[in-house]
Amino acid sequence: MSVVVVLPTYNEKENIAPIVEKLSQVRDTLGSDMQILFVDDGSPDGTAGEIGSIMKQRDYVHILERGGKKGLGTAYLDGFRYARETFHPSVFVQMDADLQHPAEKVKPLVEAVRGGADVAVGSRHVEGGSTKGLNRRRRTISWGANWLARNLLGLKVRDATTGFKALSARAVDTLLRVKLYSSGFIYQVESLYVFKQNGLKMVEVPFVFEVREKGSSKMSGGEIGEYFWSVLDMRSRDYRVPQDKA
Repeated sequence: MSVVVVLPTYNEKENIAPIVEKLSQVRDTLGSDMQILFVDDGSPDGTAGEIGSIMKQRDYVHILERGGKKGLGTAYLDGFRYARETFHPSVFVQMDADLQHPAEKVKPLVEAVRGGADVAVGSRHVEGGSTKGLNRRRRTISWGANWLARNLLGLKVRDATTGFKALSARAVDTLLRVKLYSSGFIYQVESLYVFKQNGLKMVEVPFVFEVREKGSSKMSGGEIGEYFWSVLDMRSRDYRVPQDKA
């Protein structure tokens, strides 16, 4: 069962070598082929060059360059399309490149999908999980965003806003067959709502959200405001894939 890890990047040059090293250690324990795919949006700090240097030593590291900032959600979708056509993986992992998502938790997420889940959600809000890497303001925003997603969209997962997930090929195929309206942070919730409407099995795997040591957060105040209106709009949308196309 092959695995691909998709990591969007923008100005993450200092974190590239450490995250590749950590994921390489995970790769050695998975017992299956694992590719690492960075999706870079034209980082001016030399992120793409750093990835290119590592690619010369590690043939399982790859880059998809998009030339400019197009949003987190579309970075994942473009990465999934590229990975599906190039590597044909059975499991897709999505995670941040800033080391706040612990690489060692990739394996339990992958194992959850191997065990029958379509979506394994890395969760900060179930027993064993933690929001250690969030300041008080971000914790309050996270709590409110998750409350809204659960109560307005009926999502059962405790952590609807996390970007740390493992997806089955079926889940990725479902995502790529529907029209998504989000390009940024709200993608995390919209994708879960797609999975819910299509009856995919979701489980949560606890993890501790680590403190960022290098670089800066990419979340803007505008995205936070947009989130609440987007969830309201989302309630009226039909994301179901027709059965004859599934």
